[in-house]
Amino acid sequence: MKLRFLVASLLLLSISTWAQQVRIKGTASSFAGDSLIFQTYSDFITYNEEIVEKVRVGKDGFFEGRMRIVEPTFIFVTLGAQKGYFFAEPGKKYELAIPPKVPKTEADRLNPFFKEETFQIGVIGCPKTDINYLISVFDENFNDKFNALAQESYSKKGKIKLDSSIYQLDTIGKSVKNPFFEAYKQYRFGLLNHLVLVYKSKGISDKYFLNQPILYTNPSYMELFNQVYDRFFLFLNPPQKSSKEDNVSSSISAESITRLKKVLTKDSVLKNNQLLELVILKGLYDGFYEDNFSRSSLLKILDSLYFTTKIPEHKAIATNIREKVIRLLPGHFPPEVNLTELNGEPFTLSKLRGKFVYLNFCSVNSYTCLQDFVLLQQIYLKYGSKVEIVSISTDPDVNDLKHFLKVNPYKWKFVHYGKSPEIINSYDVKAYPTYFLINPEGKMELSPAPSPHEKLEIMLVNILRNRDML
Repeated sequence: MKLRFLVASLLLLSISTWAQQVRIKGTASSFAGDSLIFQTYSDFITYNEEIVEKVRVGKDGFFEGRMRIVEPTFIFVTLGAQKGYFFAEPGKKYELAIPPKVPKTEADRLNPFFKEETFQIGVIGCPKTDINYLISVFDENFNDKFNALAQESYSKKGKIKLDSSIYQLDTIGKSVKNPFFEAYKQYRFGLLNHLVLVYKSKGISDKYFLNQPILYTNPSYMELFNQVYDRFFLFLNPPQKSSKEDNVSSSISAESITRLKKVLTKDSVLKNNQLLELVILKGLYDGFYEDNFSRSSLLKILDSLYFTTKIPEHKAIATNIREKVIRLLPGHFPPEVNLTELNGEPFTLSKLRGKFVYLNFCSVNSYTCLQDFVLLQQIYLKYGSKVEIVSISTDPDVNDLKHFLKVNPYKWKFVHYGKSPEIINSYDVKAYPTYFLINPEGKMELSPAPSPHEKLEIMLVNILRNRDML
């Protein structure tokens, strides 16, 4: 922990030394009295959000603020049901044209998978040499051509010829000589080649990543990188061909960063250690969300990379990955639950320390959940003094839950997710029901845990006996 604190301190010192101030202002009358939170992504692998400025919109709708950055940076702000973005360059001033507020509906608010409509924020008085103007003009033309080519590629199964007009877009901003924008264009063309023309990833990586600088903060570069190296470990080492000792799977099982690097450097593009480490970070992050590799082994390799890398950006990405994935790993504290019981009392997981907690996400409109409730009632009657059952209802209307419990008076705890719908994402819930078991110390015991239909009682008896709780 001391080493991590030292690294974080050095990164902050570096940023404070080289960062330049950016000033923003504007008028957003429909947001009067609200706070606008401007954020960026601390990296484009985990997409960890980082606040760079928070401004209060006055009664007259005027706002202004300042942020410090070291290079051109993608900045975004959530505006109700919309999300606006712009690119900030060090030392510049921006007057932002914020559109009228489009509020989220209650259904939008309760939907953890709701995505705001994204648009580029206009900059008042923006010169034609500014990257916001250049990217706006380029994207407007490029996206139209990209979508048309995607449809043609789909109908012809990828066998299409590029109209030379697509590359005529490369002339946009040529006279400006802005390195960030030039790279933005080139990696957009790379994305076109990869997705629409179905070019093989090897050919794309040779052309766009071999002996090329890594552009951590350029979203165009990182989007192509994420596409080319998506699930890269599985691509190199498919499960049906994993018998060899010298492969990705065996390296991960051995928890050896050295062996993993040796395997990956067989690819000539990955002879570059900086790119190699970034690919490993991407592979580790993807691996945590697959069932093909041991999560504990992935975590040990991640920690090894963190302590051996000499690249500050990689330490930061490794830290973001670790913080994001350990929240559901056994032995770690899960995300806190701050909700409200149906009687109005506040509910938190931490209040249940000292007992096992069988946490489940459910819907009273799900047939599977209703079947499980019958078995959960039996578990509650037998082990309710040792194991607290907590059902988090994700039904859009809390009245559905209230009515259900009037008809079916189950006695364990039911809470509604409406106060904090983001809890669904925090626990990576993809289907209902989903179960977790949390131990008396408040740490994750099983993630996911068996359902009541999957010999839950046998598992509970064994765990309680090992703890001398039976």
